[in-house]
Amino acid sequence: MSESGITKEKYLNIACKFGLTKRELELGFLKVSGFSNRRIAYMFGISEQTVKNHFTHIYEKAWVPGRKEFRDLFS
Repeated sequence: MSESGITKEKYLNIACKFGLTKRELELGFLKVSGFSNRRIAYMFGISEQTVKNHFTHIYEKAWVPGRKEFRDLFS
């Protein structure tokens, strides 16, 4: 379901520069691959609010205001 067409290797080469945790790296890859917060929450067995909290931290570390800009980093 890779909507963006990005490979995991390319994603990790870019995302590792932001100092993300292992969990943040996993969630970020799913987001750039086109998964919704609800689906990600279901896959990890966590609440949707927890997923949103993770993305708040991810976007802060990547210095972007939101998901569109985060996805654009990998285009």
